Amino acid sequence: MLPGWTGAGEGFNLLRGPRGGRRICMTFDGGSTAEVAVDVLDALKARGIRTTFFLTGEFIRKYPDLVRRMDREGHELGNHTLDHPHLAPGMRRDPRWTRDKVHEELLAADRELLKLLGRPFDPYWRAPYGEHTLEVRQWAEELGYRHVGWSEGADTLDWATVKERRLYRTGDAILDKLRARMEKRDGDGLIVLMHLGSGRPVGDRPAQVLGPFLDRARAEGWHVVPIGEYLRDLGKPTWDPARRAALLR
Repeated sequence: MLPGWTGAGEGFNLLRGPRGGRRICMTFDGGSTAEVAVDVLDALKARGIRTTFFLTGEFIRKYPDLVRRMDREGHELGNHTLDHPHLAPGMRRDPRWTRDKVHEELLAADRELLKLLGRPFDPYWRAPYGEHTLEVRQWAEELGYRHVGWSEGADTLDWATVKERRLYRTGDAILDKLRARMEKRDGDGLIVLMHLGSGRPVGDRPAQVLGPFLDRARAEGWHVVPIGEYLRDLGKPTWDPARRAALLR
C-alpha cells in the first residue's frame, strides 16, 4: 500500500459522471484482440476526441504500436488486468484471488505499459467481465487505481455476434440504441462500454459507423470526454503516477 494516498479505502466504483454538461465518456476495452482498434482511433482522431481505453497486459504485448498511438494521441490508459481473469464470478470474490494476488495481477499489467511507454497506467482500472467486490476495489485503491464500470443501459454488447441471438444487434442498431439511451432523462454523464476486439463481419461492426454517430452527437450538443474529467468534477483526489512507478521497477 502507498502511504498518504487519500483515495485508498473508499472502494469507489464510478458508474457515471456528474450531470449538467451534456457529456458522455466512450470507453473502450482492449482484451486480447484488436480488430476494430484502428477504426476507433481513426474516428476519434479525425474529430479531436480524447477518451479512455482499458488495456490488458496481454493487449499491450500483442499490439505495442496501437498502444503507442493511443498514448501519442492523448487518450487515457486504464488497467484491465494482466490477462482478463474472473476475479469475482457472480460478484463474489474467488478466494484464490487474495490481496497479494490481485495486486500482482494489476502491477504485472502496469509493468508492461511502463516497459513500453516509460510511464504507468492512469489511476483507473476496470474489472474483467465487470466482476468485482468492495474488497477487491479497496485492494486496487491501495495501488492508486479507482474502479471504473459503466452506466446502466450503456453496455453496447458490441462483442456479441449472431451466435448470441438474445444479445445480438446489428452495428447500426447498437449505436441507435445508445443514442436513445443518451436522450433519456438521466443520459447526461453516461459511461459507455465498447470493445477493441470484434468477431463480427467487417460490415456489421459498430466501429464502422462510429464517426457518423460522433458527428451527430456533437451536432446535438454532446461532449465526449475522458474519465479524468468526470473524476475531477466529482472532487476526487488527484494521483501522481510517479508514486506507482516506484513499485513497478
